[in-house]
Amino acid sequence: MGRCDSAGTGHHPTASGPKRDVEIAWSHDAPDWFLGTTPPIRLGNTLYAVGNGLLGLDTDTGERQFGHPGPYQSTPARVHSSVYTTATLAATSPTAIFGLNAGGGFDLSVPLFEHSFGFERWRGPKASGVGFFGPATPRAPVTADGTIYAALPELDSVAALDPDDGRVLWRDTNNEDDSMSSAFSRPAVKDGLVFVTNWPYRVTAYRAETGEQYWKRELGERILTSPVATDAGLVIQSREAVWLLDPDDGTALWKQYLDSNVTGSVPAVANETIFVADELESMHALDLETGEPRWQTPFDGETTPVVADGVVYAVKSTYSLVAIDAESGNRLFEYRPSQIPISTPVVGDGTLYAANRNRVIALEEAR
Repeated sequence: MGRCDSAGTGHHPTASGPKRDVEIAWSHDAPDWFLGTTPPIRLGNTLYAVGNGLLGLDTDTGERQFGHPGPYQSTPARVHSSVYTTATLAATSPTAIFGLNAGGGFDLSVPLFEHSFGFERWRGPKASGVGFFGPATPRAPVTADGTIYAALPELDSVAALDPDDGRVLWRDTNNEDDSMSSAFSRPAVKDGLVFVTNWPYRVTAYRAETGEQYWKRELGERILTSPVATDAGLVIQSREAVWLLDPDDGTALWKQYLDSNVTGSVPAVANETIFVADELESMHALDLETGEPRWQTPFDGETTPVVADGVVYAVKSTYSLVAIDAESGNRLFEYRPSQIPISTPVVGDGTLYAANRNRVIALEEAR
């Protein structure tokens, strides 16, 4: 799923990627309807890329396995259900959530009739229209223990859904009379709890099975990006600081101020280290237990990094992919694609995969 796991760490503990420089292993020119800006996911030998539809590509060659246009815009998350032989992919649009066939269904093409059967399995809760300020940003869903957890932006809700049919198992909605609140972030799920943030300054924990509110905390800072759940605690980034909260009650274990102006970056956590951008001029590595700085390296713009095999891969404001040594902070390489934007990559078997506007690309170690 997006961010590698339900906790949102961005860390793939068994994958590896390029470390010196990269070149294009393959490039898939997508259909006209595709506009990919969200990170893909990889399942076996299939890469799934979303952008006004879903593409399934062969990871070795980039050859198209299937493609279906639709309102789907978020990175998908895989879940198994009791009524299908193939996995279901949960994906969101600005106004709804969908269950899609990871096998792609099958196409029936005869004269005067062309249709795909068995691809879209269900549609979950749907908003009646977009908000006052236009369509909300779709949040990637999360799957854990056979359940889908999703923030539903235009419904101002966070919900747990049944993967068989999209039925709502539980749901919590922001105070409808509170004009200053806004949609929930991507959830983080760990140890039976679901954690979400929402503007202006709220962090909430729910029991994953029942939706019962476990605790709610107001941090007093008006930008809180998506949470990351770890064994040490809940990592939260605000505009000017990084917090570690106790997952049992939301109390602050530590708070580290940065010279930052963060509006959208989300940290990655790997090997007891937090990797976080300040959206001004640096990326920082912080000790997970204490918040103390480990290193700082030049890096400008918003990013949501991923980590694999000792390398931090981070895309600078959608136009440039940078690889950084996780231990030292030294830059390993920088890749600027011919098209922008480029999504945060997914890492696997020595290769990086990314959506790159009207195409999908695989990057391997340069020869």
